[in-house]
Amino acid sequence: MRRLVLAAVVAWPLLLGFGPALALADCMMPPPIEEAATTADIVFVGTVAQTTNRNSWANVEVTEVWRGPDQPRAVVVKGGPPGNAATSVDRAFETGVTYLFFPYADPELGLADNSCSSTTPWTEDLDALRPAVTREPIGAEPEAGGFDLGGILVPLGVAVIVGGALFLAGLAARGRRAD
Repeated sequence: MRRLVLAAVVAWPLLLGFGPALALADCMMPPPIEEAATTADIVFVGTVAQTTNRNSWANVEVTEVWRGPDQPRAVVVKGGPPGNAATSVDRAFETGVTYLFFPYADPELGLADNSCSSTTPWTEDLDALRPAVTREPIGAEPEAGGFDLGGILVPLGVAVIVGGALFLAGLAARGRRAD
């Protein structure tokens, strides 16, 4: 029995060394979502396209920016530390789920989040919190029905170049006949 206890005492620290590093963290309850939607530094709606790092990092397709700086169409929200570390407040994301995100800007991680924020899966009742003015993410596709100047200028430019080349070819051929 002593050998078994001794083996457990020796093995336990070794097993902990090979598992994920655990950093303990604690937080206060996040503010009510109605308050967070009007006071948070960064708020946007997006759908998780893919997760990594034990589902704590989410590749997000941003659909609407409510507050804070403009966001690109695709962002990574990191709900936990990198590598083999973990904390008690890591957030786990689900692929295919749309969330109302309340991340914060972390100098090392970029957009970071954890279970202490008000980030929540999207439900229809959250629509009532939508501010009067929202923005599309940077690089979003233009809405259908809008005037697309690039869609006109590119074909027009090609037509001018081809027409000019044909005109010059015609002049060169006419000059040869005159000789």
